Amino acid sequence: MKRIFFALLLITTISQAQYRFRYDKLFMEGGVGMAVPLTQLSQSGKEKPLSLVHGQGGFRYMFTENVGVMGLLSFDQFNKGIKKSDQLIGSVELCYNLGNLIELSSNTGGQFGLLVHAGAGAGVMSSQYFNRDKIGALMIGARPYIFINEKVSFFADLTYKSILSQKIYYNGNLIGKDVTGSNLGLTFGFMVALGQNRFHADSAY
Repeated sequence: MKRIFFALLLITTISQAQYRFRYDKLFMEGGVGMAVPLTQLSQSGKEKPLSLVHGQGGFRYMFTENVGVMGLLSFDQFNKGIKKSDQLIGSVELCYNLGNLIELSSNTGGQFGLLVHAGAGAGVMSSQYFNRDKIGALMIGARPYIFINEKVSFFADLTYKSILSQKIYYNGNLIGKDVTGSNLGLTFGFMVALGQNRFHADSAY
């Protein structure tokens, strides 16, 4: 009798373990929002350009339920009157499902989650005074999200970007030398799990 009990227990455990790992790991995402320069606004510092043309899209792959990598392409157009600058950055970031660590999903009935991410990127800035300023960036951000259904989640992402070297003020004027800059972006969008499984990595926990 004991052998039968332990055999059934072993079969149940193995089945649950196999089922637990049958979830989608690849996500596609897209969103729009705004971005605010924090430094290098203009030569005088009095002009305050703002990016209301902000968009990003990309893919995320989760190696486990907690750890993954994210590739994104983001675009911003910072305007101040007739002056403007464009910023295009492609980035690769590591992401961690902090919501699992603090048991956010289980404490909210499986409705909410939280990702944190950090990484580096490269791209270009341009304005009417400089057509192609190559830039590098470091970034860190947080992304709370809410599950809409088994495949789709709505997110709000707040990301800080530190520009390692730029020759253009955010209002479009030339700086004349390489300086560091920074901006803060807020993005609202959707994440879609790609695959045929019922669950995905964000909800597998």
